[in-house]
Amino acid sequence: MFDGKYSSSLNTPMGAINGTITLMSNGNNVQGIIETMGMRNNFIGVKTKENEASFKGNFNTPLGNIQYTATCVVMNGNLELMANTNKGNFKLMGKRM
Repeated sequence: MFDGKYSSSLNTPMGAINGTITLMSNGNNVQGIIETMGMRNNFIGVKTKENEASFKGNFNTPLGNIQYTATCVVMNGNLELMANTNKGNFKLMGKRM
């Protein structure tokens, strides 16, 4: 199952940043919300396989604006996301809540 809310941990040079990711699909369309550091940011994308998606978004942080493209895989209630940003590449792990 792809759709759901996931607790998440993003490893950054400043340390781990915890939050949540909500994924919602409608056919091949994907949308969602990343919530972390007291902020909410929406994203949109497409499903590339039944349990995989790619999307892009824009995340405003106290350190500035971070634009990203990401790919994620959901398997057995676990989410693995790779984000390519204008601040570097990051891996995020999540677990269905």
